[in-house]
Amino acid sequence: MISDIFSMGHFGAEAAESEESDTVAVFGCGPVGQFAIASAKLFGASRVIAVDRLPDRLDMARRQGAECINFDEEDPVETIVKLTGGIGVDRVIDAVGVDAQHADHGPAAEKAEEQSETFEKQVETFAPEQNPQGDLWVPKDAPGQALQWGVQALAKAGTLSIIGVYPRNMTDFPIGQAMNKNLTMKMGNCPHRKYGPYLVELVRTGAIDPVKILTQMEPMTGAISAYEAFDKREPGWIKVELQAAD
Repeated sequence: MISDIFSMGHFGAEAAESEESDTVAVFGCGPVGQFAIASAKLFGASRVIAVDRLPDRLDMARRQGAECINFDEEDPVETIVKLTGGIGVDRVIDAVGVDAQHADHGPAAEKAEEQSETFEKQVETFAPEQNPQGDLWVPKDAPGQALQWGVQALAKAGTLSIIGVYPRNMTDFPIGQAMNKNLTMKMGNCPHRKYGPYLVELVRTGAIDPVKILTQMEPMTGAISAYEAFDKREPGWIKVELQAAD
């Protein structure tokens, strides 16, 4: 976990320029998002707001001390702005990427319906191969949703950190809104080796226990079924440890 998801989450919090007294919103509460939440707190963020739709992932974020928003129940941008006194958050970490989904219920679903044509074009352009692995992973229905919400939720002069994965041909971005808010944007693939020794020391001293992110343990022989369950976002499958046979 240190060599991959923990370092990626920490990289995202650092790229967001998280520091003491900041308000930070993390979009996506999968394994990387969970470590982004933990890392933002390590940097001293006063509030972390976690956005997702899966109850088990939101529950884990809540256990880390995050304030949680289920975007199938409330509009995430409107709620974030309300929670910050009409200002917006200082930092946003996009831990979703092209695998984003729009809301299917609640007030956010109404806005998604207005953008359905845009989202459909994005799917056709950025994920043209549908159901490439049968019933396993399939392209999600709103590739640019997290980017839109992130820019809208930020306060003026805020920072957007993008660690969610996007394909090379992803060209849609709300640049006009970002420019008029004077936003700073940082993004990219994590230089994992840079963070290894530092994160190992955090674990050694007890500053953080990455094992708390684990939700399932499976034998190596069950690797394929474990990946399938995780891929389908089945409840309780946030991060899996594969154990070697004796």
